Amino acid sequence: MTSDTKTPPEPRPAISRMQPYEWEPPSAAIAQQAGVPEDQVVRFDTNTFPWPGASLGRLSPEPLNEYPDTSYRGLTDAIARYTGVSPDRITVGAGADEVLDLIAKAYIDDSARAVISRPTYPMFTVLTEMAGGSIDAVPALDLRLDRQAFVDGARSARVTWLSNPNNPTGELLPFDYVETLARATAGILVLDEAYYEMSGITGLPLIDRMPNVVVVRTLSKAFGLAGARVGYALAGPAISAALRRVRPPGSISVVSASLAVQSLADLTGMQDRVERIKTERRRLQQELARLSLEVRESSANFLLIRAGRQLAPVLLRSGLVVRTFPASSQLADFIRVTVRLPQENDRLIAALQAAMTPAG
Repeated sequence: MTSDTKTPPEPRPAISRMQPYEWEPPSAAIAQQAGVPEDQVVRFDTNTFPWPGASLGRLSPEPLNEYPDTSYRGLTDAIARYTGVSPDRITVGAGADEVLDLIAKAYIDDSARAVISRPTYPMFTVLTEMAGGSIDAVPALDLRLDRQAFVDGARSARVTWLSNPNNPTGELLPFDYVETLARATAGILVLDEAYYEMSGITGLPLIDRMPNVVVVRTLSKAFGLAGARVGYALAGPAISAALRRVRPPGSISVVSASLAVQSLADLTGMQDRVERIKTERRRLQQELARLSLEVRESSANFLLIRAGRQLAPVLLRSGLVVRTFPASSQLADFIRVTVRLPQENDRLIAALQAAMTPAG
């Protein structure tokens, strides 16, 4: 038998040049590395809520042998009731990441320039570069958006990506600024509102007046469905039509769509989860401040903490996983921690205190 010596073609130049997203390791691998049982691993790195927003046991039987209704009418109607937006202005996707990817596919090519703040959600850069576009990163001032420089950069950009509240800093921009930015933006303004339910600030009123604005949200956070992967875009007719042209016909499973409808029907439960996380965020922030740690103000379900690069590995040995950043980043000396259950946050506080207490 002779072997085939053919080599596959190289990927597109844009794919070879891009820096891929770094996925979080699974809890099982972390448990093995840390030498702790997997049920003792606490994910402070994923920005998810500690409770599910729906139950598989409450689902009616689904025809798993058939493809989903590609219009996702039931899901779209549920989102319409929640947001007050008509169904024809809603585009659903497999998580907010797929919706962001649809925007990149529709509007970015190798001639496009996109504007981001730095630091912000890494997928903005990944998706822009995958599509062949270039990034104009506006450095933050003391980790806060340089508002005027960002507006100036948006004036000639094809796409302006804005996370509000910003991940990973937690900074929340007021509606007035978002409106000013929308007016200045030459191309598409993408408002990633993954943490909207925590912040209460939205650019949604702009989509009726400004056809270049698209609001992207997710059910992964306050609605407790990170594992189901359901997100959506809210936009005017032109952007909505463009997104539907590039949307895969059935990327959300029938199970995920049903879980999403169930979660959207329980707004009282969602609001209760949000209030519990806000209360715990305040407590966690106070406890961290008592340890003389610098904690940034946050309007999301996470806190950014200046803790030095030496603490994350110490926490990991206890099975406590926090988000760290590259040595070249503005955030090299910071960790980002998700606000979780009180008892889990207490473990984090105790581990930090122990790590910062001189031996003697």
